[in-house]
Amino acid sequence: MEATVIIEKGRITAAAISRCLTRYSCSWIAHLQPQVVERQSPEVDNVSGATESANAFYYAVVEALKAARQ
Repeated sequence: MEATVIIEKGRITAAAISRCLTRYSCSWIAHLQPQVVERQSPEVDNVSGATESANAFYYAVVEALKAARQ
């Protein structure tokens, strides 16, 4: 999974799933994208039945944020 995060003036203004290669459809976790903006953090809710996908999204956001800091 890959995520795209847009940062403007030091704040996360958007987060999106840019590449989804998980076993299940990413529609199960699509509602997590705005949580990144609301919380200003990759810490999003768990999703029953889509734990692996939710975890993959979390780590993809973490990596996108690391890349943005460089």
